[in-house]
Order: sequence, then structure tokens, then C-alpha cells
Amino acid sequence: ALQICQRDGPSALAAGLGPTVLGYGVEGALKFGVYETLKPVLLALLAPTAGDPTQPYLVAAVCAGALASIVLCPMEETRIRLVTD
Repeated sequence: ALQICQRDGPSALAAGLGPTVLGYGVEGALKFGVYETLKPVLLALLAPTAGDPTQPYLVAAVCAGALASIVLCPMEETRIRLVTD
């Protein structure tokens, strides 16, 4: 970090901060939105047979996490390329 500050200045340490915050903000919003949207749908489909809401909530969480990760991966790759160039 000291070499980077000497060579490029202190602002170089924060070069990837904006895209990182934006990417994880989008990921969190997407994960929350998909989870909250899928909960009632999966509860209606799976709860009558299961009787316990744990299984539909777990399936909703897995789907939301997977979708958010799929969306975040290309954004992270772009962010890393921006920072390393």
C-alpha cells in the first residue's frame, strides 16, 4: 500500500471502491427482492404438502442467492479489470 501511495497517490487505493459498492448494492437488492418475491409463491406451492414454511423459505433463499451471484459475477470481473488496468 505504501508503494502504491508513493507511486500513484492515495486516491489509487480507492480506485475500485465505487464499482465495488455499486456491485454489492445491486447484489443485495436483487437477493432481497427475489427472496421476498419468491417466499409467498413457494409457500403457496410447497407449504400445503410440507406443512412447515422452512422448506419453501430455504428454496427461495437458495434461488435468490444463486441469481444474485450469477448477476454479480460479470460485474466483479469488470471491476477487477478496471482496477488492474
